Amino acid sequence: MTQNLIQSLWITLLGMGLVFLAIVLLWGLMALMTAIRLKRKTTSEEHAEDIEIEKERKAAAIAVSAALALMQQAEAHVSIFPLPPTAVVSAWQLSRRTDNLNKQGIVRR
Repeated sequence: MTQNLIQSLWITLLGMGLVFLAIVLLWGLMALMTAIRLKRKTTSEEHAEDIEIEKERKAAAIAVSAALALMQQAEAHVSIFPLPPTAVVSAWQLSRRTDNLNKQGIVRR
């Protein structure tokens, strides 16, 4: 019994150690990636090109959103369905009336 308990404690300790080692390794990799990114400096020309590209992307996004809005407005006008006249009986009313007739039989006046 004691041997099994000691062995399970060692396995638990080993597993916890591996988990914490993986966490520290990931933390170190993230710190390294942020340090590398901070070292890279952009020149004014690269910055100007980035601004121009960003303007083009924004213009494209605005054009797409305007086209989608116009398309939705066009679809909204096409899909209008008029209400039926009051003489038309809904499917629910028809089924209830049919059930009542089947239960009571046909009534003649």
